[in-house]
Amino acid sequence: MNIVRLEATNFRNIAAARIEPGEGVNVFFGDNGAGKTNLLEAVFVLCLARSQRGARDVMMVGEGEDDCFRLEGNARLTANGGDVHLAVAYQKNGRKKVTIDGNPSGSARLFQTSVVISMAPEDVALFSGSPSVRRHFLDLYISQASPAYLADLNDYAKALAQKNAFLKNSPGEFCPFDPILVQSGVRIMTARDRFVRFLQAQAPDYYHKISGRFADDGRPEFDIVYRPNVPFESEEELPSVFQARLEAMRKKEEILQTALVGPHRDDIDFSIGGFPARGYGSQGELRSGAVAVMMATAGFLEERRREKPILLLDEIFAELDDRRRDNLAGLFGRLDQIFLTTAVTPPQALAEQAKVFHIRDGNVLSE
Repeated sequence: MNIVRLEATNFRNIAAARIEPGEGVNVFFGDNGAGKTNLLEAVFVLCLARSQRGARDVMMVGEGEDDCFRLEGNARLTANGGDVHLAVAYQKNGRKKVTIDGNPSGSARLFQTSVVISMAPEDVALFSGSPSVRRHFLDLYISQASPAYLADLNDYAKALAQKNAFLKNSPGEFCPFDPILVQSGVRIMTARDRFVRFLQAQAPDYYHKISGRFADDGRPEFDIVYRPNVPFESEEELPSVFQARLEAMRKKEEILQTALVGPHRDDIDFSIGGFPARGYGSQGELRSGAVAVMMATAGFLEERRREKPILLLDEIFAELDDRRRDNLAGLFGRLDQIFLTTAVTPPQALAEQAKVFHIRDGNVLSE
């Protein structure tokens, strides 16, 4: 997928901007606070109608006279050579409006149209953050690969909210929402397990290519393991195991008045050199690990969607030594379009082939 045109109006500090990015690498130079990250966020919101930074829509409205923002642009789907027009608009105290080729659409439809990956310094929160950060990562990228997964997430979230309300208002009674949680939850955990197994097979190789390191005993220097809240040995047994765990935890759920069983309590374990990444990895190792995971995720999406994702890189070379920077730059040639922000000169391998833009106070100028 390639973005061939992007127009942003009143989006954060970008009052009005129009860019026509090229295929391959697009570099956005600018001082800190100039609007580089905001521009990447605009691309992501155009593609998926949500911020990769977790920001609420109202927070993305600029400080101009208008109380709304609008993003629109054209994208080329490289798998079939077709073009699509996307637009996302939001008004304070109103609703978000999404259109695809001029036709009103729900945000979920964008997950079937677009494929985009974001890498940023805060991605190290995959290792150091709470389990909810890692579940958000799973949901954001599996949803781009599977519309059914996104639907299951929505069904599960509704049933979970209803169960929690039920536990507060009707203690001691049979919960009628458990069958829905099992049905949707089984599919969610199955999809997460398959995704993490893909990453487990691919991410160590990317980590090695970036860092140049393998563990002394021949094991992967970098590893990732799915930790479902309902442990299971096979997909076939998961429904019965899920149901049995619900039964075992029923009294505790009634006492605490909250749902304790299901994928809303899943987690992922990461290790570097055989040790937990959280608390043991250096900043360079964590950054390398996060990029390895995202590069493996790009491969997952390309395989499932038959479409290469757009790659958004926000100050991705920070805290990496020269060797890791050069190794990382060498991995990006397999992707069709990259948006890269930096306050310093990027590795020569990228700079030589890049289309360069300068950003100053929210204004974008093409070199």
